Amino acid sequence: MLKKLLGLIFSVCLLLSCSLAAAAPASALFGNARYLICIHKQSYRLDVYQQGVEQAVCSYPIAVAQNPGDKQYTGDNRTPTSWGSAAAIPSYYTGAAAGVPSAQVPFRIEEVCPAHYWTHDFGDGKGVIEGAYGPWFLSLDTGWIGIGIHGTHDPASIGTMASEGCIRLRNEDIQSLKELVCSDNGGIGTGVIITED
Repeated sequence: MLKKLLGLIFSVCLLLSCSLAAAAPASALFGNARYLICIHKQSYRLDVYQQGVEQAVCSYPIAVAQNPGDKQYTGDNRTPTSWGSAAAIPSYYTGAAAGVPSAQVPFRIEEVCPAHYWTHDFGDGKGVIEGAYGPWFLSLDTGWIGIGIHGTHDPASIGTMASEGCIRLRNEDIQSLKELVCSDNGGIGTGVIITED
């Protein structure tokens, strides 16, 4: 009886772990890029998938914006999950329109910028912070201005809601991510899906 009960518990645990595992994104979401980045806001995780590979090839802890939910307007301190202003969406992004989720039409990396010398005043009374964005800023076409994936001067913020809308990684992780995605076309055009899960 005990063996049957343990077997049943093992089966249920196996079933649950399989159902919780993230499925690889559909190949159409990759476009012409080798990699696809999936950002999970509530679980504070960034996963990188490679075309043709079932499991994520790497995963990093992140920080997201201070306020929950999809970005509604500039300055709302939210990380976007769907496309913003139609006027800011490049015409060559087929299917992208204001309100279309990035899980349906991924955002794309539009520029990879060295950011080690960038400064920022977070309005917290600490003044201008040097190295606020870490070594790299991966600028995203989202229909919103200034949204990207970058490093941080504050590694303790990782795993929290801390940014003004961007996705933060530890500096060593943004370095690793940049090297990986830039191995394909300099990273330009790499898809980025941001979800509320």
